[in-house]
Amino acid sequence: MQPDPATAQTHVPARRLSQLPDSASYGATGLKNFGNTCFMNSVLQCLAGTGPLTRYFMRGEWKKNLVQNSREAEVAVEFARLLETMWRGQYASVSPLGFRAAVAKCSEQFKANEQEDAHEFATFLLDALHESLNHVHPRPPPERELTRDEEQQFELLSDEQQALMQWTRFTRRNWSIVTSIFQGQIQSRLTCMSCQHTSTTYHTFTELSVPIPTPKASGSALVRKSRVRQSPVNIYECLDAYSETEILDGDNKWQCPRCQTKRKATKRLMIARLPLVLIVHLKRFSTIGHFREKLETNVLVPTQKLFMQNYVIRGNHPSTMYNLYGVANHFGTLSGGHYTASVFNGLRDQWNYFDDTRVSPTPETQVASPAAYLLFFVQTQT
Repeated sequence: MQPDPATAQTHVPARRLSQLPDSASYGATGLKNFGNTCFMNSVLQCLAGTGPLTRYFMRGEWKKNLVQNSREAEVAVEFARLLETMWRGQYASVSPLGFRAAVAKCSEQFKANEQEDAHEFATFLLDALHESLNHVHPRPPPERELTRDEEQQFELLSDEQQALMQWTRFTRRNWSIVTSIFQGQIQSRLTCMSCQHTSTTYHTFTELSVPIPTPKASGSALVRKSRVRQSPVNIYECLDAYSETEILDGDNKWQCPRCQTKRKATKRLMIARLPLVLIVHLKRFSTIGHFREKLETNVLVPTQKLFMQNYVIRGNHPSTMYNLYGVANHFGTLSGGHYTASVFNGLRDQWNYFDDTRVSPTPETQVASPAAYLLFFVQTQT
């Protein structure tokens, strides 16, 4: 099934992102914490503030796309019920018991009552919604791999032609509300530094995981600490680190098909297709040796006008500018931390802070704090 251009090319101004039909309430409903489910609540609040997604469920459009026999179907059904309850505004807070039970049936990872990672839960939930609401059903067989000759011809195409070809291959088997809102495309290119031969691959993404630059440390000074503070960095420094050219040398040399031997090579990641909603995951957690480390660096993030033009391939991009509308925050350590969310409400023209059942207005200046972990941006016109 071909993508719906009306859906795929929609650009929602940030100040109207959360608007719903007039019958909907203001969407400031808290969520009960079942002991360690704040990670789930923070992601749910950010997704509930994603206007195109919420409208799709509130208007019942999901029902005609539901893949009834999919193992993820119950997650989609309970997600729809929860969204409707949250946006009807009848209660100050609600208990997402049915949704949590559906998630537990579908995922072993989130079955137990343990603290989990909000990024991993967001990945799980968006994947579950995609699989259960995929328009392409039944799916055709997977595309065959390109032959050696076809790969050589593929490398002669422009970046824009390559990206469109691979996106078309992907959408022959995948098209859902998640695809139209959240999924983008990454280009990964290897270049032999001896003969300049290239090998280019593409893959889709729903969250862009970017590193937080850290100062060079001597010995193991940093890894002995579970929480590391440093001077603030700008989000553009994180994006620069994500897309910077990497040199593959030593044991990481590339087996160049043209040279037919291992060669020193470069590798670079660029965005080939920007999604309507860009979720940026700040990689605050890492494991070095026996130590689990969290970076509590304050990443400076604009709430308006995040420019992405330096991180995309050449081509016709509808817009490369984004506005922030949601933040999932993490406080403390990974094992003993707490998650909250800040979400922009377009109907009230204000930011709300969600701490499980507690909901309160919050200044825009306090939205992007050192606790920011997942950033939700909406594409807007330049």
